[in-house]
Amino acid sequence: MLFVTAVLPCMASARLKIAEEVNMYWSKRRIELPLLSSIIRMHVNAASVKPRRRIRVFLCCAVLSLAGCASGSGGNSMLPPPPKPEITVQPLDQTVPLGQTATFSVTATGEGNLTYQWSENGQAITGAIGPSYTTPPLVLGANGSPALGTFQVTVSNLYGSVMSNSATLTAGPRSPKPGDLRYLLFRQVNLPGLLNESNSQNTGTMAEPTNDVEVTKSPAVGSPLSLGSNFDCGDNICSWQSAVQFLPPPMTGLKMYYLSGLYSSFASDVRPLTAPNDVIISLDFEPAFNYYAVAMVQTSQPGGFDYRMQVVSPSQVQATVEADGQESRIVTALSFGAAGNVHLISYGWTGDTTTVYGAQTEFVPPGSNVVDAVLTEAKTLATDGYFISAFGGNDTDGYLLVGMRVRGDRLPRSVELVTPAGNEPASFSLNVPYFTTVIFLKEIGAVAAVNER
Repeated sequence: MLFVTAVLPCMASARLKIAEEVNMYWSKRRIELPLLSSIIRMHVNAASVKPRRRIRVFLCCAVLSLAGCASGSGGNSMLPPPPKPEITVQPLDQTVPLGQTATFSVTATGEGNLTYQWSENGQAITGAIGPSYTTPPLVLGANGSPALGTFQVTVSNLYGSVMSNSATLTAGPRSPKPGDLRYLLFRQVNLPGLLNESNSQNTGTMAEPTNDVEVTKSPAVGSPLSLGSNFDCGDNICSWQSAVQFLPPPMTGLKMYYLSGLYSSFASDVRPLTAPNDVIISLDFEPAFNYYAVAMVQTSQPGGFDYRMQVVSPSQVQATVEADGQESRIVTALSFGAAGNVHLISYGWTGDTTTVYGAQTEFVPPGSNVVDAVLTEAKTLATDGYFISAFGGNDTDGYLLVGMRVRGDRLPRSVELVTPAGNEPASFSLNVPYFTTVIFLKEIGAVAAVNER
């Protein structure tokens, strides 16, 4: 008795076709072969098969063997089915600022064409059928919660599917849009290395009767002017300290200016500083010495910034800043003038014409604990979700902090409140997203910096 066994994987349609043809061949010759979905057994009586037909038997077995239906040294076998996809890089948890989008990605391998279907909190997302998925701009969840849900993706091919790990999405405090230089300036930089020691430089400006001073650093971003009683102003000269950070390559396009001149000439001196690509981020008047100083950032792009200066009494500051916020404007700098009025500089921006900003101003009166009081107010504003958009004042008139936020935003902001022993700006956190110095205060016996993001 000649016994021939061929193994046929049931999921391979091509092999089933071969088996069907073999079965038809022998059926015509009245030899019944049971065709099963996975195994074909052929029993042939060697004595009853003529030599030519015996050759055909072996030829058919050879065909089946080449098709993967028989293998080894005579034993039966079942080839493993082709694998389902394998995920090699899982989607990651993310914290993304309000108003921005989040992108989840996955990397998978597998035979044939891979298909994808993303889901949010277990529900399939219509149209999310690629290896990455980008959310709409983020808004707070139910009851103002920053926890926005979990995201997964199912990857499939002809042989099966696999589901990724869950990735959580959390909303963080809002950050400025790309190109918006009106607040948290350092957030315009996303490349590593901005705050490396080699990229940092202390600088500033000085005013004297016969010489206006302009200091330019490029490409760079920088801190506000140093304010307070402990800065050099005497012998008919005033000076202000600042710190700049040079942009990590290949980033360019931003330039810092620190300028000073005669207080009596400020109105005419400021006109060239009101171009659509300029934003004044800090201002200090010293009318007793007839000097002023300005810190300004300039972009090489068109910009689209709209300068406005308003002079109001201290009691009108809150209402004025609120009105600016209603017009999508942000107050970026302020100082007390000779008459005790407050000079407020604000900017609109063509990239943000519909956002309504809420505002909160805090006044720190003159006194012996100015540094502690300023730091306390800065922390309170950050806890309530405000970014500090402007800071100014002096030891005679007091100090003003301007906090602004998109209306409805209440997520606490991170702040670094640093009071180093020396007279240089406080050190920054070195990680992306970067903290921005929003206050640089130098009082006798105490130096403080407030960094915020």
